Amino acid sequence: MLFLSFLDYIYLAISCVVTGDIRNIRREKDLGHRTNQKLHSLPYNRIYIMLEYKLKRYGIRFVKQEESYTSQCSPLSPEVGKRYAEPSNRKERGSYRDGNRVYNADAVGAYNILRKYHSVSGVKKELSVTGLKTPEIIKVAV
Repeated sequence: MLFLSFLDYIYLAISCVVTGDIRNIRREKDLGHRTNQKLHSLPYNRIYIMLEYKLKRYGIRFVKQEESYTSQCSPLSPEVGKRYAEPSNRKERGSYRDGNRVYNADAVGAYNILRKYHSVSGVKKELSVTGLKTPEIIKVAV
């Protein structure tokens, strides 16, 4: 009898990981001396290399997807691009409002990165937005 742990099951179910390509996020940005120092010291490429290495050990493909306008487009828009981008929909930190619907902003960005990857790669796959509709706000004392 073969017993699989939860992690083994996940490794068997995942064949590809898509992530946003943020290597050029620092280019031509001036956010102040301290913020620039913090932003420029982050090892983006090293993170990508290590993630790809770890995923390859399990036979999982790693894809970097260009992510322009992914956090500004509604998950219900026909496509992800400048034509459908509305930066004003990000009303407050962590939430994306589209009419009467409220979504988690990070989830919308990740969802749109995946949609953008599917449109570029030619994969026709229907994605559901049901998981994006119930954002949970957690207050953290600073």
